[in-house]
Amino acid sequence: MNYLVISSHPYSESFNVGVVENVAEVLKEKGEQVSVIDLVSDGFNPVMSSDDLMKWRTGAIDNPLVVEYMKKIDEADVLVFPFPLWWGHMPAILKGFCDKVLQVGFAYKYDENGNMVGLLTDKKAVVITTMQMTNEVYDGYLQNPIIGSFIKDTLQVCGIDVAKHFQIETIVSGGKEYTDEKMNEIKTYFKEM
Repeated sequence: MNYLVISSHPYSESFNVGVVENVAEVLKEKGEQVSVIDLVSDGFNPVMSSDDLMKWRTGAIDNPLVVEYMKKIDEADVLVFPFPLWWGHMPAILKGFCDKVLQVGFAYKYDENGNMVGLLTDKKAVVITTMQMTNEVYDGYLQNPIIGSFIKDTLQVCGIDVAKHFQIETIVSGGKEYTDEKMNEIKTYFKEM
């Protein structure tokens, strides 16, 4: 299988960057194909300019990073998204990746009734989110925006089957034993996948 890990955390010592490194290592040890997109080190610009939007509407893609990312997604069987939740949502750089890369004609199309139809139906995804707040607050009070806006309204609309969502709470205050336990859960999942 071909795996694509999309990294969006700016701090090289973060738990999320550790997830990227550990997942890639586990998969390579299994003999799987693994590619990593590091949006931060690539200098990906998440802002949709007026010019970007006009090109996006017509499918006239000229951003070399967007073209490269589309190619990597096309080649992948499984997409892995480890990211922190800031103000309850994904980092802006990852949102911009979704806006610019998951384009009409590539990730989805419209049917005769104007409904979005996913074109990436041969793909699976694993979503790994980290946050300082508790799951109780995130799921209850905030109503889990990542399930609605990213998993359902983005990935599933594009036809991607979300195989697993790790939602890791209290990442900062949990301590080393807790973060080691969570990292081992993730590594075990990919070893057995």
